[in-house]
Amino acid sequence: MSTRSAIIHKTENGYAGIYCHSDGYPSWNGRLLLENYQDPEKVAALIALGDISSLGERVNPLGEHSFENRESGTTVAYGRDRGESDVDTTIGTSVEDVADKIGHNGYVYVFNRGWTCNGKKLTQKLIEKD
Repeated sequence: MSTRSAIIHKTENGYAGIYCHSDGYPSWNGRLLLENYQDPEKVAALIALGDISSLGERVNPLGEHSFENRESGTTVAYGRDRGESDVDTTIGTSVEDVADKIGHNGYVYVFNRGWTCNGKKLTQKLIEKD
């Protein structure tokens, strides 16, 4: 069973988010977000991918990459890497609105000048507790 999560970004007009199928717990996705996604432009690029199978250290591949032939460290997106449709970014007026539309099983990450996980500031200490 996968640990699904929602990854949400505060925008000028509300909130935008994506579903992530795998490894949603703080010691994996939380760590990757904290260590690799502090730049608002990189967060926006991640969210623009639409729903993802798994989060990686980077949004875009450096070389050959597909769902079947995954490049280590690269985020795997359902639309870009698998050719699926109806996996676009989810838009809403609040974190709760977006998270409810996305569907997940427990972890909601929100970026707004820093990361939170389920309403708590995402820190190394929180990641290590997981």
